[in-house]
Amino acid sequence: MSTLSELTKQEHRILELVAKGWRNSRIATELFISTRTVETHLYHIFDKLDISSRTEAMLYALNARAMGNPEVRVISDDSAYRGS
Repeated sequence: MSTLSELTKQEHRILELVAKGWRNSRIATELFISTRTVETHLYHIFDKLDISSRTEAMLYALNARAMGNPEVRVISDDSAYRGS
């Protein structure tokens, strides 16, 4: 299985927001990208992590955070990405 280190910065952001339960449209709005671009990033995330669903992605991210992996931080402040 691949690791989180293979994800791009944008893929990390999207994975973090998926782990928070955000829908593609909200992620797209937050990151100033199209919904289709979010879908493409999710496809790459699924491929790189050898997973097949949003649920698996969420569990992967939450598990990585629980294991103390600094590469994934499921943020609690919804405005944390504004301006970055």
